[in-house]
Amino acid sequence: MNTTTIGVDLAKSVFQVSVSNQAGRIVARKRLSRSQFDRFLANHEPATLVMETCGSAHHWARKAAAYGHQPRLIHAPYVRPYVRRNKTDSADADALLRANQDQELKPVPVKDEHRQALQGLHRIRSQYDKTRKQRINLVRGLLAEFGLSLPRTTSRFASLLGEQTEPLPEMLRQSLLPVVEEIADLEQRLKGIERQLAAIGKHDPVVQRLMTIPGIGLIIATAMAASVPNIYTFMHGRQFGAWLGITPREFSSGSTRRLGGITKKGDPYLRTLLIHGARSALLAAARTSEESRTELQRWALALKARSCHNTAAVALANKMARIIWCVWTREEQYQRR
Repeated sequence: MNTTTIGVDLAKSVFQVSVSNQAGRIVARKRLSRSQFDRFLANHEPATLVMETCGSAHHWARKAAAYGHQPRLIHAPYVRPYVRRNKTDSADADALLRANQDQELKPVPVKDEHRQALQGLHRIRSQYDKTRKQRINLVRGLLAEFGLSLPRTTSRFASLLGEQTEPLPEMLRQSLLPVVEEIADLEQRLKGIERQLAAIGKHDPVVQRLMTIPGIGLIIATAMAASVPNIYTFMHGRQFGAWLGITPREFSSGSTRRLGGITKKGDPYLRTLLIHGARSALLAAARTSEESRTELQRWALALKARSCHNTAAVALANKMARIIWCVWTREEQYQRR
């Protein structure tokens, strides 16, 4: 058992280290450079290494584990209440040691390189998609000022701009053509990343099982596989849904219980993908004949009739999160029942 605990406030080039003994008393504080911190991990006896889940935390956790230490990552907002008085690097490192003594704080599982690389692909795809939408909106907005309307698909953007349309000034046309070329280039890059994700998902049994769930496609399945290092840390499906931030926010006191909108905690990228998948599943349910609908589809459509499409989509996303947990933990495909 490791009797020494080390709290590390990570940074790009300066690492603040606080060392406590078995009794929890801080016995040393050090300020190290990047190379010095690496040597510190290599030369120090095996200890419990506590860090926040910030940039490079998983990298240093993997390196610490290779040196024989026991890494423990704590969600950053849960460490903040343990900071006393002013915020400094030293105070942050000390706060990590105090937060580590709280037995109710569950550590964040350390991601391996494969999962982190897969998550990186999704981050790149998200940025490409965001930039593409910005460029499309820019072109549409500028042309709308001259009374021109572009089709919904982007494939004809270049040909339409190449035409000698009278209302569009020539100097604007020449500047918009590179923007349209950038849109086409971004679309090709998006397709390239999706091909990579498809090749990865083809050999990943978790991704294949998740894709059997209605509303879950390649993008959502690979994003879940990349962002959830260990599904078994969640005791049940509702815990998983709460981690995604799609459970109701509660304002309760005494015998009065008030439930509001969703909490929006956790990763907004995963939550957005899951809600979009639920919208797709809801539309598919509406197109399915009544006698062929599953119990889940009937429930979602009944909720949509009582409330609205958006509320039903978010509620269905919550159901889908629980189904993901069941399919993943039971290691079986989705059953319509």
